[in-house]
Amino acid sequence: MGSRLALACAAACLLLAACRKGTEVVTDDTAQLPATTIVTTPDLRVRIAPNTTAVEIGRLTRGEEVRVVQRSAEKVPIGKHNTYWYKVTASNGLTGWVYGAHLALEADGKELQAVDEQYEKKLRSAITGRWEMAKPTGVLTSYFVTLMPDGQVEFGTNRKGLQYGRYSLELSGDIAKITVTGIEKPMVKDLKAKFVGETLVFTATMNNDEYRLNLAEKTPELFRDREKKEGGSSQKTTGQ
Repeated sequence: MGSRLALACAAACLLLAACRKGTEVVTDDTAQLPATTIVTTPDLRVRIAPNTTAVEIGRLTRGEEVRVVQRSAEKVPIGKHNTYWYKVTASNGLTGWVYGAHLALEADGKELQAVDEQYEKKLRSAITGRWEMAKPTGVLTSYFVTLMPDGQVEFGTNRKGLQYGRYSLELSGDIAKITVTGIEKPMVKDLKAKFVGETLVFTATMNNDEYRLNLAEKTPELFRDREKKEGGSSQKTTGQ
């Protein structure tokens, strides 16, 4: 009897200590939770326990879908937010705790729209410039892509423009797909960009081979030829 009483007292003490910590008390009742949700913040920290001092075990990217495993018993105020912590599992198997303010299940329509608009604005700014095309091995080539803030695009080689047109950007999750118009047979296709943390990963294909784009000039000249500038989306053929 004495040992049972001692164990019961010890359990009660542990529960009381956990309640005082707040975020350490979790519930495994996921009946009221969605099966999956979307990460709304770039480079979201994943922690081993539901608090900001817990060890970071990985990060998630914006737009990534995760499976909801568990939720903290109580809401926790952090900055201007007051919401739950969620235990989630990513597609690569990473499992840990993230703060709910950075998940779609805790955001309303206006918040999600604002997040998308902010992310799109960041991407549009980041992709502006002249980009050198590199092989998967990292070796730079003589080919380049130039994207201007006003939607103009230039493809060329050896710093000489060969094709001129326009582009538009469309978000699909956290990936920006760049669609080129005004060029009958663009030498560069499948332009895609996304942030991995604070790093922009920008890729394209040419002759069915994938290249990684490396920023060469942030504010390059476009349409150096006056005639092409006045002609808008005129182009030269390249034989590609």
